[in-house]
Amino acid sequence: MRKTVHESVKNFYTEAAKKTAKELCCPIAYNEDDIKHIPKDAIEIAYGCGSPVTLAGVEAGDAVLDLGSGGGIDCFIAAKYVGKNGRVIGIDMTDEMLNKAKGISKAAAKNLGYDVVEFKKGLLEDIPVSDETIDVVTSNCVINLSPDKKKVFKEIYRIMKNNGQFCISDVVSDKDVPEEMQDNERLWGECISGALKESEFIRLAKGAGFYGLEMIKRYFFKEVNGIKFYSITVRGYKFKKNPKCIYIGQHAVYNGPFKSIQEDDGHEYPIGVPVEICTDTAEKLARPPYK
Repeated sequence: MRKTVHESVKNFYTEAAKKTAKELCCPIAYNEDDIKHIPKDAIEIAYGCGSPVTLAGVEAGDAVLDLGSGGGIDCFIAAKYVGKNGRVIGIDMTDEMLNKAKGISKAAAKNLGYDVVEFKKGLLEDIPVSDETIDVVTSNCVINLSPDKKKVFKEIYRIMKNNGQFCISDVVSDKDVPEEMQDNERLWGECISGALKESEFIRLAKGAGFYGLEMIKRYFFKEVNGIKFYSITVRGYKFKKNPKCIYIGQHAVYNGPFKSIQEDDGHEYPIGVPVEICTDTAEKLARPPYK
């Protein structure tokens, strides 16, 4: 099945680009102010499960990359946040979607007053972008379509700048999806067959090197063959450590309300107790999500 996943998904979304596939449209309410500069054509083929852009903390001047950009709606939303000095890249493997997005882009840029969006053809497992050049990576219900999600997370880590972040919306399941469902091409296209369990999604992100993972949103999507599927939005961060821990007398104190907490590196912070920390940890704790 793995050899045909890309091709079957590409064919599925080629048709979805030509004619709106209503069964793929989730009940998402976009903020009117975020999309008022975007032509209707892009909104009609927006097949995500919750736009992550507004939750990603995108700032003016950022370089943002959207994986599986489709008709480009999340790229055009991001363009408004990065401003005229920022940069937005949309990556998709489907020619029909890329052509649609590029056509829509001209009108969106004219309405916005500047053009900072570009679209590139590529796979999630082999992103055509240089190392450590992106501040924020977003993806809207697309990683589940990849046959090699471990490689996708490694690629996201590769292209992301130090202290960058991802904000990803995707579909996960409460049970492992059986092989007979994984062999169903239509269920792949409908974001069902390729869904991971939520715990496995988090494990792969952490395994790629990301820390400070946050579950921002979760809601029920649908039930298929007794398996419940949920839409989640997850945020994670990149931080490159120094080769050695350096201690210069810095301490951290946890203020509560829990008895104690433990972060990704295994440091535990009992409430009200100063804990000596290295310079790397001090930098981490001074930044989101710990700040």
